[in-house]
Amino acid sequence: MNYSDVLYETQVSYGEATHNKGLAIYQAFAYAYDEMDAFLHSKSYKVKVQALTALFFVAIKGGVIFAKNDPFTDDIFEELGAAYSKLSEFALGSAEDDKLMLEHIRLVASYTGVIDASGI
Repeated sequence: MNYSDVLYETQVSYGEATHNKGLAIYQAFAYAYDEMDAFLHSKSYKVKVQALTALFFVAIKGGVIFAKNDPFTDDIFEELGAAYSKLSEFALGSAEDDKLMLEHIRLVASYTGVIDASGI
């Protein structure tokens, strides 16, 4: 599965949450997190990074403001930080899908501050 596929699945989850279930955008973030469980807890490091990146990218683009001192936010930021801390082990190629993912990783890292985005 490539990043574009995971991104699409994430967008579908957000759309279902906001349009079909009437959830607010932060609630949609939590809903999408639950819906993406299989990707987020994959044994494949690449799939996990793809899922976390897509989840945060769609949330950021949707205008989510992450609640400070919220246990869920703290946990998911910790999960993102742990995954992104190993990015140097992650080989991205020159394919368009890899370039898109790298662009989104930079945006997510910069927005969340979980790692220094300048080194990516």
